[in-house]
Amino acid sequence: MTPKQQQLTELLGPSVTSLDLELWAIEIVGRANRSTLRLVIDHPNRPVTVDDCEAVSRQVSRVLDVEDPLPERYILEVSSPGIERVLYRLEHFTRFVGLQIRLKLKVPFEGRKNYSGVIAGVANQAVLLQSGDTEYEFPAEHIERGQLVVTNVTQAGGSKDGK
Repeated sequence: MTPKQQQLTELLGPSVTSLDLELWAIEIVGRANRSTLRLVIDHPNRPVTVDDCEAVSRQVSRVLDVEDPLPERYILEVSSPGIERVLYRLEHFTRFVGLQIRLKLKVPFEGRKNYSGVIAGVANQAVLLQSGDTEYEFPAEHIERGQLVVTNVTQAGGSKDGK
């Protein structure tokens, strides 16, 4: 997480939490003169709705207007993490132990940066990844990102009818 993302997380996290949601991630993408501030929100027990996104947008817009943490012009975007969500923090990996993921490392390990397998656990500030007969232990600071690979929609919190 960049210092700017950390600052925004500290600033906006309480507003999201007050709506009984969690701030999954903050992304700042785009050019210097026009960027997109993307807030990814989640709820651990149900899918995120359009109403949730609207409520968060209204709530954090007020905070952003008062605090003005971004000097450049930006567009605020609020969304759910989606079913094949990106996993950023160890808590994210912990929630999905037993599920299939793709993992990208910041630096190569055994000559490669990309791995896939099942999250076997999280221990000692590392993600345990079972890939075939091999279990890898990747320290959190070496992980660029993980992403769920959905093989069963209902396992990942979705439903077969998309609702």
